[in-house]
Amino acid sequence: MSILAKNADALAVRPALQGRWRDSLAAFDADRDEGGLGVVTRADTVAGLTQQLHAVGVDVVAWYGVRAFTDHLTGVRPGDDLNDIVAVEWEAGRRDPYRRLARLFHVVGVKAGAPRTGSA
Repeated sequence: MSILAKNADALAVRPALQGRWRDSLAAFDADRDEGGLGVVTRADTVAGLTQQLHAVGVDVVAWYGVRAFTDHLTGVRPGDDLNDIVAVEWEAGRRDPYRRLARLFHVVGVKAGAPRTGSA
């Protein structure tokens, strides 16, 4: 199973980086957020989603942060350094504390008791 979700634990980062302190303060306890397209969407936590998956017989075997830096910088377009951006995001997405601040997270799970192949 593969799930990509908005990271509720990082909702305060973007408004703080934009100097919107009141919005950032409110985001610490939020479970929804308006994205770059102006649409409000639900946010989850890794712990909460892991608990929900476990309840239906899925074991989380790995999780990664997605867009730890680039998603918080709205309006900034990559230049000739796209390969470097991707490399930095890859490293940040698999390391704490960076993955915990990513705008999104990716959870990988398997049905409890199912054989695990490959590496996660």
